[in-house]
Parts: sequence; C-alpha cells; structure tokens
Amino acid sequence: MAHTLIAHAEIPTKNPDKAKEFFKNVFGWEFKPFGKGYQLFNTHKGLTVGLRTAENLQSGDTTIFHVYVDSIDETLTKVESYGGKTERKKTVIPAMGGYALIRDADNNIIGLYESNK
Repeated sequence: MAHTLIAHAEIPTKNPDKAKEFFKNVFGWEFKPFGKGYQLFNTHKGLTVGLRTAENLQSGDTTIFHVYVDSIDETLTKVESYGGKTERKKTVIPAMGGYALIRDADNNIIGLYESNK
C-alpha cells in the first residue's frame, strides 16, 4: 500500500553548487554531501531532497519523486502486472532502506522508497 507522503525528490543538475545556492535561497534547504557527489537535504520530518550531478541533462532526465511504499517487491509485481516496467531493481540505501525506479504506462520514471522497519 502506498502512503500519502512522497518520501524523496531527486533533482538532476549540471552545477551542484549553483543548485544548492538556488534551493537554499528559495526554500531554505541546506544540502549536505551524502557520498559519490550526491547532495542531500533532510528535514528528519518526512521530506528529503537530493541533488544528483548529471553531465548532460537530456529529455527524460528530470526530477524524480519517490513514493513511500510498504514493500518495494510487492509494488514491483503490481507495476509489471499493470503495464509498467522496472527501470532499476530494489537497491539498498545503507541505514535508511531501499529504493527502486519504475516506468509507468506512459514511460515516466517514478521512484519507490521503502524504509528500514
């Protein structure tokens, strides 16, 4: 079952420093390094936003939101049965949980997030 909270939004950027400054000024988000060039803003109250460095931004390389689900495995089964596809299988995020990426019936990429219980 999906929760009503979007767990994580991910924004691709060619220039992480410029993006960090923009989001700090606009929303007050303070990004911190999270490894492998990834930057993370975390309220610790349900909202996280990540900045992912991309050399080239191409069509389809857009902001990805992650829907908080009870079980990624069960959700991936549903995705496949309703005409979607698995883009990236379940991947562990140390000390946090896991994520996967799907393509919906219109080929949009949507993230799934499952927390450590």
